[in-house]
Amino acid sequence: MSLILKLAPGERLFINGAVITNGDRRAYLMVETQAQIVREKDVLQAEDASTPVRRAYFAAQNVLLNAQPSLGSMDAFETQLATLRTAFRKPEHLQLLDEAERQMRLGNTYRALAALRDLVLYEAALLEMEPPQRFRREPPRLPSGPVQALHAPEQRAG
Repeated sequence: MSLILKLAPGERLFINGAVITNGDRRAYLMVETQAQIVREKDVLQAEDASTPVRRAYFAAQNVLLNAQPSLGSMDAFETQLATLRTAFRKPEHLQLLDEAERQMRLGNTYRALAALRDLVLYEAALLEMEPPQRFRREPPRLPSGPVQALHAPEQRAG
C-alpha cells in the first residue's frame, strides 16, 4: 500500500533518518515501500522534552531519527513508558501507552508517536501548560466572505 504525502513549499520530512526538504512549490510524493516517515511539524525539539510524556515521545522520535542514541534506544523508550504507567490510571490513557509500545515493537514509530501525541496534549492540559507549538491543534477556519445568518429570517406581522 502506497503512502501519498503532500508537501508545502519548504516543508521538511524525515524518511528512515534522511532529511528531505521540498522546493519552492507544493509537491506530492508517493512512498511505495514501507519506510519510517515523520514530518518536521511532528518533531519535538529537545528543549521541549520537559515532561514525562514528552520525554517518552522524544525517545520514540529519536528511535526513528536515530539522532541521539542515548535517548533514542528502545530501552530509553521502554523506561519512559514504565514511568508513565505508574502515573496514568485511566484505561484510555493506558491503552494509548499500550498502543505506542505495540507500534514501536512492530517498527511503526510514526503510529507510536501519534498515540503519544494525544497524551502530550492531555498532559499539557492537566499541568496547565501550553503544548509544544507543533502539537497545537488549529481552530477551524471560518469561511471567508459575507457572514450568513444561522437562523430563519424574522417574519413581519402584517
